[in-house]
Amino acid sequence: MAVQVVDYQETYKLICDDCRRRWAVVEERCGKVYSLDAHHSRHAPNTPDGMEQVVEPDGWCNETAARRCFQEAVSGERYYSQILW
Repeated sequence: MAVQVVDYQETYKLICDDCRRRWAVVEERCGKVYSLDAHHSRHAPNTPDGMEQVVEPDGWCNETAARRCFQEAVSGERYYSQILW
């Protein structure tokens, strides 16, 4: 499986699995990647394999949904950073 980073802003990565054309968003902090699933949060090393591990099995979606999630996460990060600082 070839997981690629398509876009990276703030602490978020939009990723794609080229083999299956699946898309997802992960968060990167301190050399690790984290799932965005609040109920089943997972983390792994910041590598293509690690990204796949935190997204599996249910975090993949289509490109449109993943891009929307990515933009919402990035926008939210910027908004809260302005409020807090």
